[in-house]
Amino acid sequence: MARTSFIILASLGVLTGIIFAIDPSLDLQVASFFRDLLAKPEVRRFDWVVEAARQIGPLLIIAATAPAVVTLTMKTYWPLRATPISTRAALFLIISLALGPGLLVNAILKESWARPRPGMVTQFGGDYTFMPWWDPRGTCDSNCSFVSGETSSAVWMTAPAMLTPPPWRYAALAAAGLYGTAVASMRMLTGGHFLSDVIFAAIFTGLVIWTVHGFLFRWPATRIDDRAFDTVLARFGRAIVRFFAGPGARPNEPTPPVEQTSHASLPRDIRMVSRKRFVASASTDRSSRNTTP
Repeated sequence: MARTSFIILASLGVLTGIIFAIDPSLDLQVASFFRDLLAKPEVRRFDWVVEAARQIGPLLIIAATAPAVVTLTMKTYWPLRATPISTRAALFLIISLALGPGLLVNAILKESWARPRPGMVTQFGGDYTFMPWWDPRGTCDSNCSFVSGETSSAVWMTAPAMLTPPPWRYAALAAAGLYGTAVASMRMLTGGHFLSDVIFAAIFTGLVIWTVHGFLFRWPATRIDDRAFDTVLARFGRAIVRFFAGPGARPNEPTPPVEQTSHASLPRDIRMVSRKRFVASASTDRSSRNTTP
């Protein structure tokens, strides 16, 4: 299954790159279709749906990563308590999100690939020259068209879907796929991205998810047991506690012994009662010995 997923993603990436490199006007044709569609009054009435969906997107990311954050926090400071998900699952969610939508898409590609958005190019009333997907020498300054950040975040929802129990996994993956397709369509409908932008965003994000999952779960050379991660996090948590507690703190200090109180330090009346009880006990012991045959 994992090998098949990689073959599909890699083949789709190569095929998309070749098709849109041979005929870059395909991007303009699709963008023109969505532009004309948005101009229809019956479609404009649903603008609020698009805006609501865009507002929900970040909330879904927070909801999907919350169990991972809780798990790593508990494993760091309370390592013996039960956690929502395993440590490897938590690392898988956070690392794939950071490397995919975070680093590769938003920090590298969107900031260094100066491709203008559809609404910026001269074909649709803008001032910038249209650039094919493979040419980064555009006139966009920052937050450019290649690739779609929101599509990447939406496609990343397949990562938590992969962690669902087997009876629900395919349904969760299908739901994540439909959500990613819907977000990609909305980004093209609003003139934010070309078709090649959203396709490559999905492919790159899928490859990052595939790689991180293989690193943590599938490949024997890099796969590490959860207990090893738990040990590292627990040590890290103890180091943080010692650091913030200050140099005078002595963690794991043994409990001091209970101080023994001497008989001479007791009040006089308590000493007299104790002495009488001792004498009475000694007399009883002598009497029992004398009466024993």
